[in-house]
Amino acid sequence: MAWPCSSSSSRKNPPAPMLRRNQWILQSLLLCVLVSLANAATDYYKLLGIGRRATAKEIKKAYRQKSLEWHPDKNKQEGASEKFAEIAHAYEVLSDDSKKGIYDQHGEEGLKQQEQRGGSGGGGGGGFDDIFSQFFGGNGGRRGQQREQQTASVEIPVRITMTQLYLGDTIEVEYVRETLCVNWQECTKNNQECHGPGVKVRMQQIAPGFVQQVQQHDERCIARGKMWRPNCKECPNGQTETEKVDLTLDITKGMRPGEVITFEGVADEKPGMTAGDLHFIIMELPDSNDEFHRDGDQLYKTMEVPLVDALTGFSI
Repeated sequence: MAWPCSSSSSRKNPPAPMLRRNQWILQSLLLCVLVSLANAATDYYKLLGIGRRATAKEIKKAYRQKSLEWHPDKNKQEGASEKFAEIAHAYEVLSDDSKKGIYDQHGEEGLKQQEQRGGSGGGGGGGFDDIFSQFFGGNGGRRGQQREQQTASVEIPVRITMTQLYLGDTIEVEYVRETLCVNWQECTKNNQECHGPGVKVRMQQIAPGFVQQVQQHDERCIARGKMWRPNCKECPNGQTETEKVDLTLDITKGMRPGEVITFEGVADEKPGMTAGDLHFIIMELPDSNDEFHRDGDQLYKTMEVPLVDALTGFSI
């Protein structure tokens, strides 16, 4: 069956009210699309479970809790790796004042535009593993640095009660270390005889046509080709300064004596060397009431039970 059609000369333009109605429908649809896109964007604050007025300490604490909860080594749920990556990225943004300001004003799109312009708003991050290792240890951030000398690592015993190990706890620790003077590079000079921290190598002629290489210890050598200038005005107190570092130990449920909580690169700093690691070693304190004892992951309590209760049953 053929549909009747009219010639182009007989077509009529739609009335003005219908045009306005169609425009209103199109505008409403466009608004709905924009709202849907906005809702689809990741809310970094919601991802960490915090409000927009959260302090830096609250952001840090929330990240620790969420990253422990969704770490792929502990969480075997499908999609845990993706969730862990999203949490790490959210912390990377919210812990950086510049990135956080851009995100608060312009959202994710603003961050993408900033990165495209080459202004990431902070030092280039080393990836999600590096962020996680700052709190819980790991091998992130050490690739390509194996040949660099490292300052001595530090081990500190931490005495934890059985109750804390059973329930889990968060412990705030203040650690004092030596950090490099802010302008330490201004206090160095080139010296080809320096072959590393404390190592000086010079050539000594022992006979006509014979040269001997002699290695000496020299504290002024701080790196290959670099020597420290004494009495430098930029660093009047020497190469390093005292700094207090606030750290948070996350005692997870079921931790055992002898386990180690590691903070990479938190030990003393020295020119020409990477900072060593700080290790907190868990030591279990005995139960104050001598009521419970632990065997692996099992907790036991010894009780005297009357014969009647043992026969008829009882509740504690």
